[in-house]
Amino acid sequence: MDLETDAKTFAEQGYIGPFTLWEPEEMKAWWKEQRRALLDPAANARKVFDNPVNYDRHLDIPGLSKLISEPEIVRRMQALIGPDVLCWRTEFFPKNPGDSGTGWHQVETYAIGETSQGMLEATEHSPGNPMELTCWVAFTEAARENACMKVIPGSHRKWRYDEHAPMKWNGAARDNSFFGYNYDDIKIDKDWSPEQEDVRHLEMRAGQFFIFTARCIHGSNPNTSRRQRMGFAIRVVPTHVRVYGGMTEFDEFGHHFDLARHGCVLVAGEDRYGLNRVVRENAWGERFTTLERV
Repeated sequence: MDLETDAKTFAEQGYIGPFTLWEPEEMKAWWKEQRRALLDPAANARKVFDNPVNYDRHLDIPGLSKLISEPEIVRRMQALIGPDVLCWRTEFFPKNPGDSGTGWHQVETYAIGETSQGMLEATEHSPGNPMELTCWVAFTEAARENACMKVIPGSHRKWRYDEHAPMKWNGAARDNSFFGYNYDDIKIDKDWSPEQEDVRHLEMRAGQFFIFTARCIHGSNPNTSRRQRMGFAIRVVPTHVRVYGGMTEFDEFGHHFDLARHGCVLVAGEDRYGLNRVVRENAWGERFTTLERV
């Protein structure tokens, strides 16, 4: 694990990887166990959010509780974002046969939808260091024909979209949209086309992952194959970032989210700021793993 090279590559590209967490057969067996757990009524009764969007299942699925603290992932995150790391959200990204691609988008504070209020607020600023990261883990193979991710290297250095401009949710996921939100509506330069840029298609085997800042413009291809693609996003921030500041609820993708049961998980280091509610155990009373500072 060459963390110094990772940091240099990230500064240039806005992402690093793919890297191998597990071999495909190991991931296939592990994912089979998680699918079984996700169907367990007892686990669903412990969900943080009572709606169809599977946010934050690391808080009630033991396998996912352990995944967010995998050293192969977290050590790389520490090298990019600092020694103290909070996981503030996880989510699934399935693409079934025939599903459209996810349109190009770029965010930082996660002000998504009809509100200009972001979900993340940095209380300190370090030029060159991101205030958020996402680790995208391939639970299945992700090839071009079954909707692998795509990115524009270096695009994190320039804002192409005004994430605080309001967007209307149209209720449908189609090409060039982000699950019902059309980022073309908030392009700063309406004549700019992402397809004219150096687009990288991040094909991955099951068990691989890559790490990126959401400021790096990204999307995914359509699934033109006969097999599902399943990705899982682990979203983290340094501890100086306030999460859902002042919010008790929010609406997104046509669903309502009550934050009464939400909490962040300290996956590495220490929380010296105390800005966020931090949970130490998952819904089954199992302690989350926190890696030491490096």
